[in-house]
This record gives sequence, structure tokens and C-alpha cells, in this order.
Amino acid sequence: MTNGDLHVIIVGAGFGGLTAAIECRLRGMRVTVVEIYPTSLAFGDIIDFFPNGGRVIQSWDNGNVARRLMQICINQGDAFQYCKADGTVIYTENWLLEPNHFWRQYAGHRGQMHQIISEYAGELGVEFRYNERVIDYNDGGDKPSIVTANGTVMSADVIIAADGPRSIARQKVLGLPDTKVNSGYAIFRAHYELTEEHRNNPLLKDFCNPTVDITRLWVAKDLHMLIYTWNKGKDLGWVLTHKDDQDIGESWSFPGKVEDVLQCLEEGGFEQKLFEVVKATPPKRLVDYKLVWRDPLKTWLSPSARIALIGDAAHCHLPTSAQGGSQAMEDGVAIAIALQRAEGDVPLALRVFERIRFNRSHVTHMASISTRDGYHNIDWDGDYIVKNPQILNLPRPRWVIEHDAAANAEEHFDHLAADVKSGRQGTIEELALPAGGDYSVSSRNTESQVTVAAS
Repeated sequence: MTNGDLHVIIVGAGFGGLTAAIECRLRGMRVTVVEIYPTSLAFGDIIDFFPNGGRVIQSWDNGNVARRLMQICINQGDAFQYCKADGTVIYTENWLLEPNHFWRQYAGHRGQMHQIISEYAGELGVEFRYNERVIDYNDGGDKPSIVTANGTVMSADVIIAADGPRSIARQKVLGLPDTKVNSGYAIFRAHYELTEEHRNNPLLKDFCNPTVDITRLWVAKDLHMLIYTWNKGKDLGWVLTHKDDQDIGESWSFPGKVEDVLQCLEEGGFEQKLFEVVKATPPKRLVDYKLVWRDPLKTWLSPSARIALIGDAAHCHLPTSAQGGSQAMEDGVAIAIALQRAEGDVPLALRVFERIRFNRSHVTHMASISTRDGYHNIDWDGDYIVKNPQILNLPRPRWVIEHDAAANAEEHFDHLAADVKSGRQGTIEELALPAGGDYSVSSRNTESQVTVAAS
């Protein structure tokens, strides 16, 4: 089977699914994306991609996709500031660790970024089936298939489940119980456009600066708030992580209440201008999103290895990993390369793909918990935090952000394929490539890139 004969169905048009669709299409495969929502433009708030994900974007269409994204993303940011709740700056880190990261690091409105990448996928010839909810997967027969809510059955040579944290593929494909648990935290989040009225408000004027994009984090006990501004002081997005032990039932996302956010800010002793940012938020733009944790999976593949889970369906990162989107994009690149290199042998391709990606994504997956706990359990007494500001460091170890997923997949395909064909035995952790590093403070680039506040 040639690449031109290979039909790939991708369930979910998030960033991981879109990346898989684009990369498969660039390699000549026929690609169909099935997505439950009609559009993502109106959904979401802020998202960021660090250079390991951004280098994938930079490679598309001779850099034209990157240029389109940079017009709507943070492009005037020079520093990421870490603050106490009262606004005292503890630690300042370069927003771009290297000059060449400018075209590889993106942060902005999720829906606007998604639209640009979706349009590029469409230009390549990716077929989209919107408003289609997948309710079942079938791993048997000549080809794997999916079933949608309206009864449509679609089959393909390979199916990629990129349907996010609430993926039904874990149950339908892997036969696992639904083990979602509340992580104990939730996030209030919002995005809105800054107006002349905001610019005239003394407490908001810093966020309306047309010459500097703000990237800043405020931390208190069991609370942290992130604010980004971009588009020359016209767009603002904020996220407040807080304790939340409520039973979430079947829904993870609810309309947020301004008074609940203000109460959190009051309890954390946050500076007054953050109260004003929240008060200025249009009520319909405020979302209360429960952070749900999924235990790591033992495999991402169906028994026949013709269906694979990728992205948050396979490894559900919390936002504090700062890697959920980028890791999903790395998955999309690696699976496309494996399918191309396997020359029609889908089970071989997916087994190699899993061995390329499993350990690396597992480490970033688990780091999201330790990073969050580090933020929320800081000892603020005395001068400990001033002398040890690196514990606040945004998790950007070089072994993660400088990773080239395409080169890595190409380099390791042949020997991993030989392992698969020979029937080499072992756990997936033993058979997969080593992660490449860890999230210890010593593994991060902090020596020359930060400024520590004076005590």
C-alpha cells in the first residue's frame, strides 16, 4: 500500500488532531477529520505552544502559517514575571530563551489560532466532517471503523483518536473503565478585548500598553493567576487556578461567577488591579473549568494496533505542564512519519509510534502535577522564596522545548521497527525510547536567563 492509498480517519480537530491531519496529508495520505463542534473560533481563551511544538508550525507552508499566527499572538513580550500575590516581583525570566524561538513560540487566543491552522489543513485537502459525534469504535473486520450519533459508519486503514481529555476511546478502544477524577483544582478563565474605557482606568492601564505584551504570574497559597496581553494592548486573557473538591459529575465546564473569583483573590491577598481585571470581564466570557486528572495509560493502541490514541486522549496534561498542546503536536508529527515509513503496514507504524512517544510524554504528563503542587505549597515566610526563586520557574527544560519530534521519529524508526518485527519482549516503558530528561530544577536553563528580586 502506498501513502496515496492510505486513508486516515482522525477523531477530534484539536491541535493534536489537526497536526496529525496536516502531517499525514503532507505525506500524501487521504485524511478525514471528524469533529463534534461546528467551529472552535468562539471557544476557549488563551493557549501557548513552546518551541518544540512551534517548530512544527514553523515548518508548514515555508513559514507562512507561522507568520499568520504571529500577527495575532504575543509578539512584543520580552519577559515572564513571577510575582507574589501582592504584586512584588520575585523572578523575571526571558519570554524567549533564544532569539530563534520568536517563530517557534506562540501564545494567544485559542480559537483564533485554531482557525488559522484549520484553514491550512483545508487548503492541503484535509476533509472535515463537522457536527459529527463519534459514539463507538470498531477494531474488527477488514478495517477499523467509527460510528457517529446519526448512525453513520466510517472505516479507514487507520483511526487516530485525538478527542481530548474526555475521550471515549479509552473505553471503546482500550476497554478501560472511565477513571476520571477531580484533581482537586479548577480554573476560572476568560478572554476579552480591551477598550478605551479600560485604558482610562488607572488600575487597568498597564494591561493596555500598546508597546509591550504582558506575560505574568501571581502566586499565593493554593492559588495562582496568569495574565497575558497581546495585539498591541487590545486583548487580555487570564486564568486563576484554585482549590476545588466538588463532585464534577459528567460536565467539566460551567459558567463562572465573578463573585467567586473575587472571593479567591480576597483570600489570597492579591493586588487590587487583579480585582479590576476580573470585574472588567464580561460575564459570558468567564468559565469555571474543572481540572480532571487521568491516570497514565499502559498502552495507546487497540488490540489490532490499527487505532491509536494521541494527545490528551492518551496523556491528559494539566495546564501547569505548559506542554499539553505541544506534546499533542509532537504526537501528530511522529504518527504521520511512522505511517509513512511503515509503507502501509499500519500495525507496525502504530507500534513504533507508541515506542517513540510513550516515555517522553509520560514525564511531561506527570510533571504537571509536581509543578502545580510546587506553585501551591510555597513557603512564603522569611526570605526563602527570594533566595530560591527557581522553584517558581515556568517548566521549560531544554530537553523538552528544543526537542525536534520529526528528526527524532526519523532517527529511531528503523531500530524500533526491527524490535517490533523481532517480537522483543518487555513493558512499554522498557521498549520505548528513554524520555530524554526530567523536570528537576538543575535540568532547567536558569543560570543566565533570569533576574532575581533583591531581598
